[in-house]
Amino acid sequence: MFRLWVFVFCGLRLALRSLVSASSVNVTIDDTLGDSLNGAQITYEPDSMWNVGQNCTACTAHPDPSLVHDGTWHDGTTQAGSDELLTAAVAFNGVAVYVFCIVTRSGVSPDGNSDMSFFIDGEQAGQYVVPPDGDTTYAYNVPVFVKEGLSAGSHQLIIVNGHANGNKSLILLDYIIYRSVMSLCADERELTGTL
Repeated sequence: MFRLWVFVFCGLRLALRSLVSASSVNVTIDDTLGDSLNGAQITYEPDSMWNVGQNCTACTAHPDPSLVHDGTWHDGTTQAGSDELLTAAVAFNGVAVYVFCIVTRSGVSPDGNSDMSFFIDGEQAGQYVVPPDGDTTYAYNVPVFVKEGLSAGSHQLIIVNGHANGNKSLILLDYIIYRSVMSLCADERELTGTL
């Protein structure tokens, strides 16, 4: 009888482990406040060419802060013909990543040309290229980059605004979301007990 009980218990333990071992959680990295899970911050380079959008009086882009995630965004412009590009970089531990920006398609003040490239772990993983069409409104929570199916683990995301010696390009970075896989219980023994 004891052997039967051990056999049933071990079978149940294996079944529970496979059913309840992990869950995915979306984690937000705000452009200013950082990672809501671990506090990691986005690194902006060159720092002197990025502006905290909601505090920038010299910026030409003025979206409505009440429609922006946490009321904050980072504003950066790569000038036409420049070989100095703006980058925003952050590390995350997950299986998917999503970048959200505020987008305008105006032709002047601000120049709404969007030209972004996205790199994960040093490899180009996507682009968002949308030329201006004269529409002066702002679109909020625009997913400019989506990458799913990453291997579980640590990754580095780099966003590059513009191309060397290319057209003027505006980026209004709002937030990034990554999907992290987390264990549902800190210690398997809490769920299954010990033999």
